Amino acid sequence: MTHISATDDTLDALVKQFCAPLFATRLLLKGGHDESATSATVTFVQYESRVYAVTCHHVISAFFSEAVRTGHRIVPTIHSGMAIHQFGGFDAQGQYIWSFHSCRAFPAATAIDDEAALADLDRANASKPDIAIADLTEVWPVFRAVRGAEAINLDEWTEPDWSTAQPVWMAYGFPDEHKHRTGDKVAASMPRVAARLESSLPSVEKPTYILSSLLDADHGWGFSGMSGGPVLVAHATDDRFAFVGITFEGAPSSKELQENAEAFVGKSDIVLMGYHLTPQQFAAWLAQRKYSVELPPVP
Repeated sequence: MTHISATDDTLDALVKQFCAPLFATRLLLKGGHDESATSATVTFVQYESRVYAVTCHHVISAFFSEAVRTGHRIVPTIHSGMAIHQFGGFDAQGQYIWSFHSCRAFPAATAIDDEAALADLDRANASKPDIAIADLTEVWPVFRAVRGAEAINLDEWTEPDWSTAQPVWMAYGFPDEHKHRTGDKVAASMPRVAARLESSLPSVEKPTYILSSLLDADHGWGFSGMSGGPVLVAHATDDRFAFVGITFEGAPSSKELQENAEAFVGKSDIVLMGYHLTPQQFAAWLAQRKYSVELPPVP
């Protein structure tokens, strides 16, 4: 694990340097964007002296589906004030290729609303990580200066001592339904979501985990968009926290959850699932990146 030293009061501001909201916007921000823009989370990771933006495959797949349905040149972007980083570029044939490469296959453009084809693809993808990664190394010095960003440094990772870790973990991200206006800009809320580890500790053999908590009252949050965000554990006695994972699923997904007596997750529940983040795990993700998105030239 890699650590950051912080008190409970300073933790949120420090964690915000390691992640960012990822928006689906039109190329060159054509038409602008507002609170309705689809969004999720990216986490910055350093591995073998290179820096990457990490999110989930299903996030990038949702952006791709939006591009197909609307016929617009949608592209994943990070906004830093007036600066915008677009994850993609044109090739010699005029195609726009996204920078994210995924461990899972994307649906064919003709099949994004074909439920049977999507179900077949889900089954084929099930054994592959729900992870997509973009290399930020070349732009990282400028990006870091403009945004004040930091990366989780897996080059300085050490084996966790789980006996000193608290049982309640903390997940961060930018829920899609909780964006709002701040002046003339769109802002994304970044909650600290605390939940207890309910599964066994993650390991090489089982690199996923489940966090769950039941609150005394409705929390009013939907966790769709938390995917791709970092997860930390607190040291039992010291003012330091360790990055241990990346969220890939959260429930309830919507703040407008309809009550159902037979539902497993209600308005007062928190359920998060994630991948353990280690150098070995990250290397495996990099090795499995085989799929990308190419948008055809504009006629």
